[in-house]
Formats: sequence, C-alpha cells, structure tokens
Amino acid sequence: MIPGALHILKAGKLAEEAKTDLSKLKKATDGLESFMFKSLLQSMGGKNGLFASKMPGGDIYRDMFETNLSDVLAGRGTLNISKTIYSKVAPMALAQAQLRLRQSTIEKKI
Repeated sequence: MIPGALHILKAGKLAEEAKTDLSKLKKATDGLESFMFKSLLQSMGGKNGLFASKMPGGDIYRDMFETNLSDVLAGRGTLNISKTIYSKVAPMALAQAQLRLRQSTIEKKI
C-alpha cells in the first residue's frame, strides 16, 4: 500500500461523516424552527387553530395546514432560528470530525 494512503482514506471517510453530521444538524435545526412556527400558529388561533371547522376531519385538515405552513415559513428562514443555531453548532461538529481524524492518526503511530 502507498505510504499515507490509509490516512487519506480515513480522512475521506471522516469528511463524509462530517458532511452527514452537518446534513443531520441542518434537518434538526429546520425542524426546530418549523415546530416553533407551528406552536406560534396554534397559539394565535386559540383553541381552534387558525380557523374553526365543524366539518368531519376538520381537525386533521387544520393540523395538516398548520404543519405545512410552518414548514414553508421555516424553510424560508423567516425567524432565522435555524440559521443561528446551525452557525453556532456547525463549527463544533467540524471540530469533532477533526479530532476524530487526529485520534486515528495518533492510533496509527502507536
């Protein structure tokens, strides 16, 4: 095997893991912002949500509407909650990936 090839392979694997971690983090922060929007929409509408419906299945329709609306608003970054949390936590995730890379290099030397 080429000297350093194992290190390069490990670095590539760790980079892929870091990319996956950042993707999961983005999904989680977007989900949090969506949840906050949905809570806000539900509290704005009071007991019946944004609109009162007495028709069968109205509660399900209202919940679907509030969920989709909150997802759209969160996706646009209206409150910037997702962006703020992501920007604070992403460097920590990258630092952990770098630490894993260093630890694998140290293990190789030992």
